[in-house]
Amino acid sequence: MRQAAIDTPFFALIAAVLVFLFWRIVSGWSDKAHPAGPFTLPLGVVLRSQPLLAEKELLLYNLIRLAVEDRYLVFAQVPLWKFLMVEAEGDARIKVLRHLALKRADFVLVHPGSRVVEQVVQLDEESPTDPDRSANGREVQRILHSAGIRVTTLKAQPSYTVQELEQILGVSDLE
Repeated sequence: MRQAAIDTPFFALIAAVLVFLFWRIVSGWSDKAHPAGPFTLPLGVVLRSQPLLAEKELLLYNLIRLAVEDRYLVFAQVPLWKFLMVEAEGDARIKVLRHLALKRADFVLVHPGSRVVEQVVQLDEESPTDPDRSANGREVQRILHSAGIRVTTLKAQPSYTVQELEQILGVSDLE
């Protein structure tokens, strides 16, 4: 009888120590996932500036700017979360924002007065070597259409004239 009375507190102590150790291990994992304090680059990591646009994209950007001058501001490589407002609560909002996090619009036409994106120009980059890239482009188009934003797709390779772009983008004076 005396042995059973000693075993109960001993097992309770062992259980408490195991719970404490488990808690320390789990809390250590979450601390490593979200470190506190300012971000510092790890040793050996080097950051360098790189061009935002490729040569063909830059030429197209300049042509779009000429075609829409005085009507829109033109921005390149804009993340979708910067101009799409997600109206949802809790986990649904977080899920959508995570999905949008790495998606971007190639060129964004912003009304200078309202500062609202009125049109997005996406480059048609269908590539037989990278089907994921074209699927991503179609998904971006669906997202933008659901937000009521007009999407225009241009071929990345062919050259356009300013007048052709004005007509394609719907900003020519004839309309």
